Amino acid sequence: MKPPRPRPFAGAGGVRLAITALLAVHVFISAWLVASVEASYTEGRPAPTEFHSLVAIDNEQTLIDVRIERATAFFLYTLQRDDTARMPVNTTGDDGQSQTDSDEDSGGSDRDWLKIGRNWIKVSLVLLVLSELVMMVPWKWRHYLRVFAFAMTLIAFSMFPIAYVASLGGGDDGGDNEGEGGGSATEGTPGAEIETQSFAHSEENVQIRPIWLGFELQADFSGYDLGLLDEDDRDGVIAEPPAENSTEAKSFVAFESTFNIELGQNLDSLLVLPLMWYFLPATRIKQDEKTYGGLLESE
Repeated sequence: MKPPRPRPFAGAGGVRLAITALLAVHVFISAWLVASVEASYTEGRPAPTEFHSLVAIDNEQTLIDVRIERATAFFLYTLQRDDTARMPVNTTGDDGQSQTDSDEDSGGSDRDWLKIGRNWIKVSLVLLVLSELVMMVPWKWRHYLRVFAFAMTLIAFSMFPIAYVASLGGGDDGGDNEGEGGGSATEGTPGAEIETQSFAHSEENVQIRPIWLGFELQADFSGYDLGLLDEDDRDGVIAEPPAENSTEAKSFVAFESTFNIELGQNLDSLLVLPLMWYFLPATRIKQDEKTYGGLLESE
């Protein structure tokens, strides 16, 4: 047998408003998004260097912490390799058009998506508190407003990781990022300037799986680094993979990384609100307060 729902009482509205405001403030001052990167070179000259990066985003700042372990091999690797080595590019007559399209696309993508995501969350939290305040007013649409505000808050936090990922590819987002520790987490990651165009016969494997309040991305990369080869040997390696145990085979490099993006641990406290609505119901609106017809009939 289903237990009966508690009856509303006079002070329930004030209790609900206080709990909603406290939860909103608690979530507002906590971290909204936490991104961590665990990466390591598993084969090649830079192995066994490990990278540990942590990004925490709140309502104002983006804090980035990068730590390198066993870095000697990596720094020797960066000193030995030729940064100018690149895979040959197929130059066609469409390069001018593609360059123009690229410039147009980059010109229209100067939006600060992270700032937009922050503002959306701030507005949704304020609306969530105001919707609970409206529950104390005899208005027949008040329940719909509260559900809408709650859904908007959940959607805003759910879209915030997408806004963060979009900001990583946004390049220069203006001067606002100067006070936030940089534009993206990848900018502070050592080795980010080594492009995949410098590798021949490269292989990539990317897997994404959901986790609680976020998702995890596992990426593996391997290939023959042309920057470690003499210029005379690069064409042969580009044409076909070098033989095992050959001098050219020593340019092989393998890299593994795990990228986690999770919402703040305090955000799941918002899920308490529907339970509060059930155990602290709002007072019902009297029939004569719903329509003007009831008032006319009473006269």
